[in-house]
Amino acid sequence: NKNPEVILKIAAGAVIGLFVLDRLVLSPALHAWTSQSERLADLTKKVERGRQLLEREKSIRERWEEMQANDLPENLSAAENDVFQGIGRWARDSRISFTSLTPLWRVNEDASDMFECRASAVGDQASLGRLIYEIETDPLPAHVNECEFTARDAQGKQLALSMRFSFVRLTDAKKSTR
Repeated sequence: NKNPEVILKIAAGAVIGLFVLDRLVLSPALHAWTSQSERLADLTKKVERGRQLLEREKSIRERWEEMQANDLPENLSAAENDVFQGIGRWARDSRISFTSLTPLWRVNEDASDMFECRASAVGDQASLGRLIYEIETDPLPAHVNECEFTARDAQGKQLALSMRFSFVRLTDAKKSTR
């Protein structure tokens, strides 16, 4: 009769021992292993991204130098002159006419200022598409922020374009870190 009690005590002790082993050793070890695997995967991604950046370093530096070379001048009048020359060039190359153009300087405390323009233009789909292309590919630091097309005739051959585009100018603080 004592033999079954001993076996039950040993079995109960073994179950309790396995439970304690699981709670104190196995579960924390598995959690640490999973956490370590996640950190390792994250570091592997960062190393790969760093390797890709190093491979592209020359082209990135060339692009940055090009952006700095094409930066708007520090003098506001000279910067505005460059912008308006660019706008005139875009209008001529895309064969459109601007019906309105409202410029606005946004001076920032950080590393850049922004010269923003709201414009309206009239033309056909090809000429207005060409205008957007000219803005986005111009060496000036220009970017189209918003644009909206509206048909001006029943066939949709004449379109009106309302858009907002901006130019970025690096300030002295940013240029000193070149």
